[in-house]
Amino acid sequence: MVDAKRVKENIQRMTSKVASTATGKIQPHKHCRVCFRPIKLSAEPRVCSDQACTDRNSRDERNQKQMRIWMFVFLGLFAFSFIGPIVLRMI
Repeated sequence: MVDAKRVKENIQRMTSKVASTATGKIQPHKHCRVCFRPIKLSAEPRVCSDQACTDRNSRDERNQKQMRIWMFVFLGLFAFSFIGPIVLRMI
């Protein structure tokens, strides 16, 4: 679910940063995948040093890996349900 209050806070924080740094030079940087704070270009994985962000990123990566595995399993079952009867008729 999208937390509207958090989105509004992020937008206000980002616009205030842009307004304050519009006259200055901005250093090249990346943004944290979770909280969108600026981080170094060399940061890998792309999360800040906050423990909550690190935990959430590892949980999200684990969920993505599981989803990918389940997608291939269901795709295989779906393909076998169409190809299996054709192969069995040929035998």
